[in-house]
Amino acid sequence: MAKRNAARGGAALRSGASVSHRQRSSRIPDVPETVRRSAGGQDRHWKVATRTLVRSMKTATRASTRSRTTGEEDFEDVLPPAAQTVYNSDSGSDSDDATFEDVGLYSDPFQHGLGGADEDERDDDQHIDLTLTRRIEAPQRTPRKKGRTYTKEERASHLMTHKMHLLCLSRYIERRNEWCNDAEVQGILKPLLREKDRQWFKTKPEWTQFRRAESIKKGLEIAGNIWLTNFKITSRGMRRAYWDEDRRISDFVLPPDADRVLDKSDFKLAAKNMEGSRDTGAQLYCALLRGAGLDVRLVCSLQLLPINASSTKTRPPPQGVSTPRPITPTTPTSDSEAMNIASPTSPFASRASGAPFSARRRLGHPNAADYHIPDATPPRRPPPPKPKQRRIIESPYPVFWVEVLDEAHQKWMPVDPLVTGTINKPSVFEPPAVDAGNTMTYVFAFEEDGAVRDVTRRYTKWYSAKVRKARVESTDGGPRWLRRTMKFYSRGFQTDLDQIEDIELQTIEGREPMPTSIADFKGHPRYVLERDLRRNEVLVNPHEIGKVASGRDANSVGGKGKKLESVYRRGDVKAVRSADGWYRLGREVKVGEQPMKSRAARRIANDDDEPGDVALYTEDQTVLYEAPPVVDGRVPKNVYGNLDVYVESMVPKGGVHLPYPDAARAARLLGISYSDAVTGFEFRGRQGTAIIKGVVIASEYQDATEAVIQGFKDDEWHAKEERRSIAALRMWKRFMVGLRIKERVDAYEIEGEEKGDEYVQDDDEGMQSEEYDMDEAGGFFPEDEGGGFVPE
Repeated sequence: MAKRNAARGGAALRSGASVSHRQRSSRIPDVPETVRRSAGGQDRHWKVATRTLVRSMKTATRASTRSRTTGEEDFEDVLPPAAQTVYNSDSGSDSDDATFEDVGLYSDPFQHGLGGADEDERDDDQHIDLTLTRRIEAPQRTPRKKGRTYTKEERASHLMTHKMHLLCLSRYIERRNEWCNDAEVQGILKPLLREKDRQWFKTKPEWTQFRRAESIKKGLEIAGNIWLTNFKITSRGMRRAYWDEDRRISDFVLPPDADRVLDKSDFKLAAKNMEGSRDTGAQLYCALLRGAGLDVRLVCSLQLLPINASSTKTRPPPQGVSTPRPITPTTPTSDSEAMNIASPTSPFASRASGAPFSARRRLGHPNAADYHIPDATPPRRPPPPKPKQRRIIESPYPVFWVEVLDEAHQKWMPVDPLVTGTINKPSVFEPPAVDAGNTMTYVFAFEEDGAVRDVTRRYTKWYSAKVRKARVESTDGGPRWLRRTMKFYSRGFQTDLDQIEDIELQTIEGREPMPTSIADFKGHPRYVLERDLRRNEVLVNPHEIGKVASGRDANSVGGKGKKLESVYRRGDVKAVRSADGWYRLGREVKVGEQPMKSRAARRIANDDDEPGDVALYTEDQTVLYEAPPVVDGRVPKNVYGNLDVYVESMVPKGGVHLPYPDAARAARLLGISYSDAVTGFEFRGRQGTAIIKGVVIASEYQDATEAVIQGFKDDEWHAKEERRSIAALRMWKRFMVGLRIKERVDAYEIEGEEKGDEYVQDDDEGMQSEEYDMDEAGGFFPEDEGGGFVPE
């Protein structure tokens, strides 16, 4: 006992945690006594081998103790504890199930006093010192996924697709608007409103504005309740569109709950059954109100593909893509466990059939093998429940709604009975940016006569700061393209109501508050920050109109103050160009003007010199460029032997620009002075090539030169016709030669065949029949008089 305690003190580790053998053994389930008795015979050979190992470990422990007393540092190699492997094999006999080997779970043959000792030397109060090392791994930070960069061609393709999508959806809504005017559809929906309900829509001119407006609102409230009660939503309508960045468009299938209204007959059927999508419900509600005599618009928030394909932060899982659910296989812990639990020979067959495991067998009871588990009848399964109707989950904001004219105030009131259930509350229609199923970028209102109005500003709060960046107006040439598109759907003239609405929309846009986010100032049409200025922009006489917080100020007290940036008007921003840039626009910098801004010049290839700064000027610092005039018919030239005519104002006085390809040839033929006109540059392979288009001559030679140019065109036309005639004659010659060859081949006699003359004779006999009897000449070979190709 004393030796054991001494060895225990020598084998203690410096940073170890003492764990009682009694406490640790309490965590291990007790082995039945019968198992220990059966394993006693095998333990005798183990005891003899371990005694020798213990003696050698005691000697090594004393030597290590003496070395530590001398002050030398010694380190022990601590091996990890041996892992216990247990096999679950139920295919053996009952005696094999109750036979286990008594193995020390925490023994280490290289440490003194841990396992491997004689059973007689064991003590209940024995303690084991172990080192518990916990390896803490630093959490791996998931690398941030970088957004895909698109080429210039891909961005142009996205913009073109965006425009095409807008045109297609506009035509789609125009067609639905025409269906709302159908008399048969309105007749189907007419019985929903009783005559006393329609009286609310019939106002009198002598009523006050308030009474007339409230009467229409009361009627709309009644009609909305009736519609909400009778119409049933059974399918899903239009939703937000996304780019197929995962290339899964080939696997897309139409969802089973998609809107199936494709033609006018389906629209009428939906009106009879009073069911469909929310979009169809809003369209039928528009037909109902138009049939009641109201002036109603059909309004739609177009769900277009975004201009930028990277605008997919809120993209939901793909809808309608059929993907199989992955099956995770269960990996067995050993080969003996990889069995079919449903097989009759498996010990788990009773559990697979519905009977649970016995508690005594699970706890290792000595008589567990002798216990017979009775067969339990599995409970009767309840009948399968009836399939429930799939719930349609959509955005809580509508895509289609209607606008009703309030004649008393000459204003349009938005009405939505199905989704928001509101009347004249335009602020509740805009979905948030995080809505994955709905976005508000274009809101078009279709009137009864087919005219279309863009009313996006009425329903959006941040039109200039956020919505405009996602529209086509934010691109080059976008505003002009959209005006041309909307002009196609306009009625050709503006009514008084249209002018009132334009003023209302402009007022709404003017009341838009200043953005509170730094990102919203970029590209804003009214406000600008100095940080957002481009290389060719500068603030001229800026007037600060406000400030915006741009982060924390490190120089403030405590470092918690906010850093403020000045906000300026967009009208204070002027475009600046270099002197050469203004020259290409037909302007030159005034003498003595100081540059408003400077930027580093671009480095020229194969040039070791450091590029200097380029001075930039505003348009106010320039004047129109005047080229040297034409004197005595002689046109001035530059050092390159030509004349720069980037704009028409650069043509010298007394001269004229003739942009014809043959102008230089005509001037040389006349022998007059001319100069090639350089109208621009074309860059290929980082090298600029001048674009020459026509010549500049004296104005007195203009008529003569144009006459010569017209003569060149006539000669070219005659030459072209001559070449065409020659080509036609060549084809006719080939055709005639082919006919002669065929005639010569047909004249050959072939053995075994009759001559071709006999067939010709038969044809001649047929021509002499009554069917072909002719009195007058009319063929190629007349009988009486000439007129054919071979006259007599």
